[in-house]
Amino acid sequence: MARVLTNNVSLQYTIEDSIGVLPGSPLWKLLEPNSISAYGASITTVARRPISRERGRKKGTVTNLESAVEFDADLTMQSFDDFAEGFVFAEYANVEFDLKASTGTVPPPVASGTTFTIDSASALLAGKMQWVTAAQASLIWAAGYTNAANNGLHVLTADVGATDTTITVGGSSLVAETPATSASLQVCGIRAAIADLALTVSGSSGTLVSAADIDWTTTGLQVGQMFHIGSPDTAGAVQNGMGTGTDIYGYARITAISATTLTFDKASSTLASDPSNSTETDIMFGRFLRNVAVTADSDDERFLERSYQFEAVYPDLGGVGTDEYEYAIGNFANELALNLPLTDKATATWGFIGTNADDITPTRKTGASSGISPLRTVALNTSSNIVSLTTDVISTASDVCFKSLTLTLRNNVTPENCLGTLGASFVNAGLFEVNLEGQMLFTNKEITNAVKNNTTVTFTAILANDDGGLAIDLPSLTFGGGDREYPVDQSVLVNVTGEAFNDPVGTIPNVSLGISLFPAVPV
Repeated sequence: MARVLTNNVSLQYTIEDSIGVLPGSPLWKLLEPNSISAYGASITTVARRPISRERGRKKGTVTNLESAVEFDADLTMQSFDDFAEGFVFAEYANVEFDLKASTGTVPPPVASGTTFTIDSASALLAGKMQWVTAAQASLIWAAGYTNAANNGLHVLTADVGATDTTITVGGSSLVAETPATSASLQVCGIRAAIADLALTVSGSSGTLVSAADIDWTTTGLQVGQMFHIGSPDTAGAVQNGMGTGTDIYGYARITAISATTLTFDKASSTLASDPSNSTETDIMFGRFLRNVAVTADSDDERFLERSYQFEAVYPDLGGVGTDEYEYAIGNFANELALNLPLTDKATATWGFIGTNADDITPTRKTGASSGISPLRTVALNTSSNIVSLTTDVISTASDVCFKSLTLTLRNNVTPENCLGTLGASFVNAGLFEVNLEGQMLFTNKEITNAVKNNTTVTFTAILANDDGGLAIDLPSLTFGGGDREYPVDQSVLVNVTGEAFNDPVGTIPNVSLGISLFPAVPV
């Protein structure tokens, strides 16, 4: 008798062209679930129950099929990046910063000499790539290449034109290589020349001014996006920070952009005024994602309705040595819960609502046998990988102590059934909601006052490890709860909930969630 061991089951996904329809050459990506709580079809049958002296039911009929996929996984940069656009229903601003090869997504950019081969750059990408001299140029981050010389930080050494298919970088020569399909090449920031930048910080706000070299409006940076001053060296330390002696480095959120000036708030406590930086300084950033209106359809701000198809592989289900496959189709991202427990790994629960599921089959779909293994798989932990958790309810960052935290993104997805069809014909995306639930030390009465007064507050979480950085910003929210716990021999605790909302007069208007992804930051 064949049996399927749970530990041998594998799960992967691909993006559909339209709901339930695969592209001609689908690109499948392997997942790393810790547990799978729902997969595929759940069937509803209704029995016949006629009035009868036989005192028994009659054979019923299948009346409904509901399909869902839900799994729990460690929170990694790769797992988050895989589905972020689907859960926010928006395309990354700067989506073109994820550079592609001339043959599409497989293989990634080929390295040779001093160049990476990419798709035709496009006027949009070329306009955001900066190059004046070697001292002022865009930065590129490579990961997943076999040859170490190809990985890490690279500095642009030539301008990029709208139809160029190569990116020229300096430093050590690249090693000729067609990399594995999981490799990555991304724009990760810009290098400023000595003395070009002036940093002014007052409290947690300030400005970063370029005297001559950088036009911030053409870098692709967006209002609401987080950026970082300083970049990682090969040992993971900070290099190219501003200032003399001790480097000045840290994160901040952009609140306004002009040609010469980035205006910011939510600055790290490590940032301080520096009127004339004495070294080349790296400004690190990456792609930016935020919720947008359904009508948004312009460069760097585009509504996106994305569906996914999943494959479950059941080893030996068809007999020893014969695998069989089940496909859950037409899945919309419904609910994502990011869990940050105390002294543990961060995890995520991913929930999808689908239209249907195919019968289990011995035949595999196109491309599924060549699924790509994930690249950035270092688990984010809740001790050393949390850079900051901040809220303006408590102004002193050192007084903010969360004992646990869960952030939930919910799209209120529902299936739409029609007469004559088994399974959903459509999937409806409802209201986008972002919620917070956590427990804090009771360090300040303003926590409970904010709950009572329905005060508009803000919240930011920044996590980073060797695979990059993730900043989650809730520009406007209100706290709820506020009940206290009084454990003996311990600190008083306060339980809070939070509901983010689109605030038309907020610092970042009409955005309830901002996500900044960094290909690389110091850790």
